[in-house]
Amino acid sequence: MKKAILFLAAVAFMAACSSPKYTYNFGHYNYNAGKKNAATNADLFTNAGPQAIQPELLTASISNEIVVAEATSPSVETKTEAEKKTYAQMNKVERTALRTYLKAEVKKSIKAKKDNVKSTTATKGMDGDLKLAAIFGAVGIVGLIIGGDVFYIIGGIALIIGVVFFVKWLVRQ
Repeated sequence: MKKAILFLAAVAFMAACSSPKYTYNFGHYNYNAGKKNAATNADLFTNAGPQAIQPELLTASISNEIVVAEATSPSVETKTEAEKKTYAQMNKVERTALRTYLKAEVKKSIKAKKDNVKSTTATKGMDGDLKLAAIFGAVGIVGLIIGGDVFYIIGGIALIIGVVFFVKWLVRQ
C-alpha cells in the first residue's frame, strides 16, 4: 500500500514539474500551429516592393486617396556630387580619407559592442552555477525533510549535486 501511495506521489511530482510547459499559455490556442508561415506585417513593410515605405514621409489621413508628403525633413537629404562618387572614381587622397574614416567607425562599433556585452553581464544578477546550486540544495533539503527511504536518497543526491555546482561557482570567483 505504501509503495502505491509513493508511486502516485512520484507521478504527481513529475507531472507538477512538467506542467508549466503546458500551462504557460493556458486559454490561448494557436490556430496557425500546423500551417505554413504566412507573411507577417513586418515582412510586408520591409519588402514593400519597388517603392519601399519611408516612415518619415508618412502622413495620416481620413480619406481614401493617397497622400504623398514632400521631403522636407532634415533626415532626407540630397547627396552632393562628392558623396555620389564610387570608390573607383575617387582619387588617392579621397580613398585614404575614406579608409581611415571607415576604420575608425569599425573600431567604434566594436568598442560599443564590447561595452554592451560587459554591461549586460554585469546586470545579470546570479550566475548560472549559483542558481543551480541553490535549486539542487533546496530540493535536497526538502527531500531530507520529507523523509522515507526514497526521499532520503533523492535528497542526498540533490545535495551532492548542489555542492558540486557551488564549488564550481566558487572556483570561478
